[in-house]
Amino acid sequence: MYQRILLPIDGSSTSLQALQEVRRIARPGTTVRVVTVVEDPVASFPTVYGGYSEIEAIRSALLEEGKQMLASAQHELQDQGITAQTKLLDLRDLGGDIPSAIKSASDAWQADVIVLGTHGRRGARRLFLGSVAEHLVRIADCPVLLVRSDEPKSTEKPTQPHGVLS
Repeated sequence: MYQRILLPIDGSSTSLQALQEVRRIARPGTTVRVVTVVEDPVASFPTVYGGYSEIEAIRSALLEEGKQMLASAQHELQDQGITAQTKLLDLRDLGGDIPSAIKSASDAWQADVIVLGTHGRRGARRLFLGSVAEHLVRIADCPVLLVRSDEPKSTEKPTQPHGVLS
């Protein structure tokens, strides 16, 4: 059915569920491109701490974390006999926002579908946190399959975004 599946991940449980869905829908001949987006710490943390060297250390750590996530997902897919590629999307180089970076990667690779985990937040929580999934659904030129989290709903206020792609 799908020959080229784009799988954005961020290390969260929802992106792991999206990975499991890709394993389920992939057929012989399917190629999966796993991507993660690394935000520019300067844009994410305005005037933080002690200066440039600390920001570069944060950026290096985010890039390394992204590479490790990609390698882990690639190995998991390949262990199931699925052809998998990886691409790290660095917003410092690309500019724009996370959904736009994913859309550009999808367009450039000519993905048949994007499979993305989502928390399924509603109301004020969604407005407060924003929604990569919602924005991507609106701008993508190919179908977007959203894999909703099966985590129990919480009434707690969110703390910090999890992972690289937030």
